[in-house]
Amino acid sequence: REDCRDRGATMVMPRDKDELDSLNKSVRKPTRHFWIGLSVPVPGMGWTWVNGSHPDWSRFQQDLGEGRGACGALKGGRIDPRTCDTGLQWICQTESAQI
Repeated sequence: REDCRDRGATMVMPRDKDELDSLNKSVRKPTRHFWIGLSVPVPGMGWTWVNGSHPDWSRFQQDLGEGRGACGALKGGRIDPRTCDTGLQWICQTESAQI
């Protein structure tokens, strides 16, 4: 999060399965994990994006459930729950600017 913030960005928050697939194609590393802006910040609060909103799991065609890891990573077009201390690369996003 800090690295993305230092770049004037946030960790990526895909809106649906299509965006996950697009990200997966962009990174061209389908077997690697990349952190995205999803976590369980407080046990029992459920999965939360870095902006404080909750994912609409019907748009992702999956449900992570609880207790299998507290941070979300992209792997192969899916969100994979991982323990937050796992050393992975991450993906940042910025808002587009109108010119």
